[in-house]
Amino acid sequence: MANRYIGEVPAPEFGGKGIVIRIDMAGLLQLEDEYGEFTWASRLFNGLAMVSPSKIRAVLTVGLRNDKGTLFSEGDELPAWPADKPLAPLAVRCQDALALFLYGKTFKEWAAGVEKPEEDERPPQNDAVL
Repeated sequence: MANRYIGEVPAPEFGGKGIVIRIDMAGLLQLEDEYGEFTWASRLFNGLAMVSPSKIRAVLTVGLRNDKGTLFSEGDELPAWPADKPLAPLAVRCQDALALFLYGKTFKEWAAGVEKPEEDERPPQNDAVL
């Protein structure tokens, strides 16, 4: 069963109950090595937003796990995404797995918080005070 508190997202389309996308520190390190230490997040999240197959595959390689929790990339070949399903929902799941691991929120929840303008915490300027 998927556990959002450790960054797991269900992926039953890959072969049944118990298959999840889960990012861990080792997986994040691989993504950082592949996409650059300081540019991995923007490159990966932008690629997933554009439903890039190469970015989806990169996340699945480090995060798709069978019902025993073992990475498919550590033995089994990555299963194919069903041909009758669009890729966009899979890209969203990959974004969610990354965001849950990093921020404890789905990508949509995290992005909504980032897009909010920061409130100015300074008191308003008053000419009478000066």
